[in-house]
Amino acid sequence: MKAVLLSCVVVLVSLGSGPAHADDDLTRRRMAFGERKGQLVVTTGFSELVDKRAFQRLSSGLPTTVLIRGWVYRTGREVPIAFTLGSVRVVYDLWDEVYTVRFDGPNGKSTKRFRKRTDVLDALTHLRHFPIANLGDVGVGPYYRLGLVVELNPLPQALLAETRRWLSKPAGKDRLDISSSVFGSFVSIFVNPKLSEADRVLRFRSQPFYRMRK
Repeated sequence: MKAVLLSCVVVLVSLGSGPAHADDDLTRRRMAFGERKGQLVVTTGFSELVDKRAFQRLSSGLPTTVLIRGWVYRTGREVPIAFTLGSVRVVYDLWDEVYTVRFDGPNGKSTKRFRKRTDVLDALTHLRHFPIANLGDVGVGPYYRLGLVVELNPLPQALLAETRRWLSKPAGKDRLDISSSVFGSFVSIFVNPKLSEADRVLRFRSQPFYRMRK
């Protein structure tokens, strides 16, 4: 199986299809993985989430929210070793003609302001070095995959409320609470897509990857 060592990281990413898995019918997407400050991080994009109508809506003054959920799992196993999520919310100030974008995720909260709508689109639909797992939970050698679900303006609001509660918890294994509907949706989100209500939902998984010893 052919593999490529990414520059500046020690994560090997396979170019092949990898071992078979139950989620083989999911859309596959190449992603870039790396290690930063004790975390496994991913860089990827999903610009197709925002269509022309949603792009125009960004300037309406109404809020637009993108919710990102990710599960890292070892190939051949159904239970994820890590779960992560984040949200991006943008509101356009019609008076000042500026977009305020708020990021809420594993690295905490941050706010940026943009003048150009294209810059807002990039902020909404791209993850750059986004933490998805603690390195201590990712063993050296086995193959892993990332399952990613991104939602545009998700409903109901209860999901966003639980997202905020989850994000307010300290990082660590305590977040992996199987009684939580956010975590428990790992299986249902792929088996029964109707359980998600949003303007648009994308579901895809990464190519297999693995860590190598330094």
